[in-house]
Amino acid sequence: MSVQVSFRQVAGVAAVAWSGAFLEWLDFYTYALLAGIVAKVFFPSTDPIASLLASFAALAIGFLFRPLGAIIFGKIGDQFGRKVAFITAMTLMLAGTLGIGLLPGYAEIGILASVGVFLLRIIQGLALGGGYGAAITYLGEFVPEHRRGLFTGFLFTTPAAGMATVGALIWLFSTYLGSQAYNAWGWRLNFIVAGVIVFLIVLVMHLFYKETPVFSMLKAVRRVTSAPIREVFSRRYLPLVLLAWIGVVGAHGPIWYTNQLFNTYYIGPNFQKYVDAATASALLSTATYAALWMYPLFGYISDKIGRKPVLLLGIYGNALWFPIAFWLIDQFGPQKNLTALWLLFWSMTLFNGIGYSGAMSAFLLELFPARIRLSAVSLAYNLGYGVTGGLTPFVITWLYSMNHNIYLSTLIWSTAVPMVMALWYLLKGPETLGVRIWAEFSAEKFAKKTVTLPATTPIREVVSRLLQAGSKYAVLTGSVVGVFGTRSLLRALSSGASLDEPAEKYATKVPCIQADHPVTEVFVALEQYNVRAVPICRGNEVVGIVEARDLINEALALRSALRKKVALRFTAADAAPRELISVGPETTLKEAVDTMVKYDIGFLPVVEGGKLLGVISESDIMKLVGKGADFNAPVSAYMNEKPITINKQATLRDAAELMVKYNIRHLPVVEDGRVVAVLSVKDIVKVIG
Repeated sequence: MSVQVSFRQVAGVAAVAWSGAFLEWLDFYTYALLAGIVAKVFFPSTDPIASLLASFAALAIGFLFRPLGAIIFGKIGDQFGRKVAFITAMTLMLAGTLGIGLLPGYAEIGILASVGVFLLRIIQGLALGGGYGAAITYLGEFVPEHRRGLFTGFLFTTPAAGMATVGALIWLFSTYLGSQAYNAWGWRLNFIVAGVIVFLIVLVMHLFYKETPVFSMLKAVRRVTSAPIREVFSRRYLPLVLLAWIGVVGAHGPIWYTNQLFNTYYIGPNFQKYVDAATASALLSTATYAALWMYPLFGYISDKIGRKPVLLLGIYGNALWFPIAFWLIDQFGPQKNLTALWLLFWSMTLFNGIGYSGAMSAFLLELFPARIRLSAVSLAYNLGYGVTGGLTPFVITWLYSMNHNIYLSTLIWSTAVPMVMALWYLLKGPETLGVRIWAEFSAEKFAKKTVTLPATTPIREVVSRLLQAGSKYAVLTGSVVGVFGTRSLLRALSSGASLDEPAEKYATKVPCIQADHPVTEVFVALEQYNVRAVPICRGNEVVGIVEARDLINEALALRSALRKKVALRFTAADAAPRELISVGPETTLKEAVDTMVKYDIGFLPVVEGGKLLGVISESDIMKLVGKGADFNAPVSAYMNEKPITINKQATLRDAAELMVKYNIRHLPVVEDGRVVAVLSVKDIVKVIG
């Protein structure tokens, strides 16, 4: 398991993440740009503004349910995986989109049609609320640290590209079918085509793509949270979520949706009537395509100069441009000057590429720790763009219904509100550039103090120092770094070594992992060198050691077994190895050591006639060496005569309770007073996962 992923792997993941996110937005915004037609089909009214408000309300409810989707799928993603959350959300989006495309209108089923649209928009909102945050996290945890803004900037082109593609499809279908046929039934093709393509992407991702390295590491070191939502709303992280929502994402939400959606309503037949709806969609889609390069560009710039200056430029620069841009639209609109209108639309979409660039995604990813990253990113993102941003058409239309001035209504919501909200980020917001999202998985985070001695130190002295420190492993330094532990001592004793020999001869040579390197390198070393501990260095200085049992968090695994139902379904005998390795009471200590070395084990039952007399472990052997015990004496003279045991039919939960209570790692399994197996912590962990 390695942190480094190839460019080919990153490119493949980026392509699927981009495609999946793009199609989710394509599905979601198909409704947004067809709201005018949907209003007539599902919300007929004698008052066109009232009908449009009803349609916008259905649009808004999809946005309002995005935070709930973020909570639901955030929990799924932080507990079961980013990929699982992404695929599940995309499947749900497929159902919502096809549903709207196939739903009969008000003329056929009456009020049920209106209710059906609201329900399907809720499904879409839930799906997008979880899916896009999962896509951001899925890609962001794959890409190189120093290019996070650039790579995720490409992902952030998907909302604009999705909306632009919807606009292009509207123009294509309406032109081919004619406005009458398109308004009657052709609009449904947009929903059906978008929905079917999503299905293909879901299949590709399910079959070919793996979980992110970060989440895989969370599982490996048992740091997956059992309550991500509770942590997100804790005193520690809630202020960060609120900062991201109100000061950054929420401040940019009205700006983005004014640039990317409401400007088409502004110039279209619903308000100023400068152009028809198809022309407005065409102006926006082509301008958006022409501005997509800004998203990765300013993501790349944020990789160089920081996230904060780019985001503030995207918010304040764009908000201050609106009064000028819409004033110019009102000058050129009555003249039907499509070139001028296109250039003004293009200027807006260019600004979107600044505020909604890779700087935004990188900022969110870097603001939160891995264990709650998906939940926190999804919630902050969807509160900002889903609630604050998604309300844009509804709020502006509502303001217009009261003051009948569309220019003023637009500026109140899209200029004044964002500038006030962004003050929090301007004054208190952190700069996250340089935050390594792998930092919480650096090797030093898992290291503990260790005994460090010269490689020439005699075995006897190494054992003495280990006993004094209450440790099982010492790091020996010299031309090559080595680890001397209880198994090393067993090998030395089995080979007949003198305790005055240098310990380096029996130490395992293991590379020292640098403290700031990912802990995945420790996993690789543990497996490659078949050791149970790896030294950690800063430069050439040993600063600690990582033990396998701590890395996989055996203690946490045992405690989790107490809560898992699976621990009740298996007995101690089910999980224990079938082969019982034991020694008799007359076996010498030296012979017991030879048996441990032969089978590479650290625990032996002492048995006579099948009856358990006692046990002896590798830790006991180390203590006996420290005491100068006679290794030619029988093991019965030194064994633990009162071991903790467990009945063959007892559950794994019972076994875990005993191990936690007595702080032990092995349990002899007995039946009618006879020992039949030995159950270890590893055996329990293997079964319960």
